[in-house]
Amino acid sequence: MANETIETPEEVADTLRKALKFVDSDNLIPSTNCGMAPFSRDVALGKLSALSAGTSIVREELSVTRS
Repeated sequence: MANETIETPEEVADTLRKALKFVDSDNLIPSTNCGMAPFSRDVALGKLSALSAGTSIVREELSVTRS
């Protein structure tokens, strides 16, 4: 969403899990919605950090599932 709320890694992971119902994990590319330009550096970095951490959560879950 294009707002200044910084999502938690858990919220990002939940969004990714929902997307995995519709696309194979090999084809899912977590990314921003290109709406970062109007945000302050702190907000943008917070959002990118949450995206990275949420992606790591789901990657770990997937690696455990595939083991």
